[in-house]
Amino acid sequence: MDVAPGGVYRDVMRPIALISLLALAACATPRQQCEADAAAPYRAALQERARLSSDLARGFTYNTRFERRERFGLCRGRYGAAYHCWQTDTQPVTRRVPVDSAALQARLSALDSALPGLRHAAAQDTSQCRALYPAAPEN
Repeated sequence: MDVAPGGVYRDVMRPIALISLLALAACATPRQQCEADAAAPYRAALQERARLSSDLARGFTYNTRFERRERFGLCRGRYGAAYHCWQTDTQPVTRRVPVDSAALQARLSALDSALPGLRHAAAQDTSQCRALYPAAPEN
């Protein structure tokens, strides 16, 4: 089916793709959802530690700001007539920013001291999930 961009094919496929994704998201059992929620703070801390370590190793981080820019372009009128007009666009601008090594090192050491407690809490909460939702016997 060869249709122009924004045509019927794309309009039909978008809801089908969304329904498929929602069906896959609903496939987790209550036990799996409970275990994922229990381990979420520990996983977030590990990801933050990895990000801080890479920022320290690189010596900079990325900062993204959204800037508004005016540009002269074509607009469409009420009945489809084209005319020239000023349009405002918002565009992301990403720049490299040097890091404060001492502050990042302090955050990294604080995170390193908190990780064992988060690991222990995740293990306890996961065991509670296993007790609350025992594994179903397989047929």
